[in-house]
Order: sequence, then C-alpha cells, then structure tokens
Amino acid sequence: MSSIAEFYSRNLATETVKGLTQKAAQGGTTNRAPIGYVNAGVRDERGRENRTVQVDEERAPHITWAFQVYASGRWQLSQIHRELIARGLTTLPTPKRPSKPIAISTLHRLLSNPYYKGDVRFKGATYKGSHEAIVPKEVWYQVQAVTSQLLTRPKCMTTT
Repeated sequence: MSSIAEFYSRNLATETVKGLTQKAAQGGTTNRAPIGYVNAGVRDERGRENRTVQVDEERAPHITWAFQVYASGRWQLSQIHRELIARGLTTLPTPKRPSKPIAISTLHRLLSNPYYKGDVRFKGATYKGSHEAIVPKEVWYQVQAVTSQLLTRPKCMTTT
C-alpha cells in the first residue's frame, strides 16, 4: 500500500508541474499576482469562472513610478522605499494578514521581476504573459542596467 501511495504522490506532483508549465507557456500566472496586480475571477457567457490577473488601479501607478525613478539612476533603493511608504503603498490584505507597507526587500525583488514588463517566469524559463504590462520594456531593462552597475561598482575603501 505504501508503494502505491508513494507512486500516486510522485505522479500527482509531476502532473501538477506539467500543468503549471503549460499554463505559464500560455501566458498564465502560476501563483499569486505580484503587488501592482490583483487576481480576479471573470465569468464568461456560460457562467464559468476564469481566473485572471488585472492591474491594481490603486497600486500600479506606485510601481510604475518606482521603476521610472530607479531607472534614472539618481534615486537609491532606500529613498524610493521611503517615498513609496509616504505615498501610501501597501500590500494587499488577505483574510489572515492586514495590508502593511512593503518591505525594502520586496521592493528590491519587484524591480527585478520580469512580470512587470509582461513576461511570466516559471522553473527558470520566461514566457510572454497574457497580462497587461505596467512597466515599459525599455524602463525595465534600464532598471536592470542600473542594478548591475551598482553591483559591479567598486566600493570606496578607506584607510585608517
């Protein structure tokens, strides 16, 4: 019995990954939408619910602004973080957790997420997403260039 249960469990995991890979390849979002988007259920003409992702009209402008100012190279991550908090950007509330200001680590992660330029990343592969991009591709690539410059810039050394 245990070997049958083990086979069933492995097979179920394989089928789940296969289904999620197919969903990502078709441009679907495989998990919860990132900040700036909301998961939504839309009913078709037959009354069936289709799960989709829509732009969060309240939070998306803040995310777009963050990308634009970071791409300029004149703002530091901590400055953008403070300004986003001052502007009122918060996470989406869930049944278990209330909304709260985003963490600086969340800001850092979202600035490298290709989802904002319209792509879906799953298991190391990137696919063209079916959701609306809230950041122009040029701005997203400029943010990546600014980030890589900061990572490769030599640190100032002080001698004592």
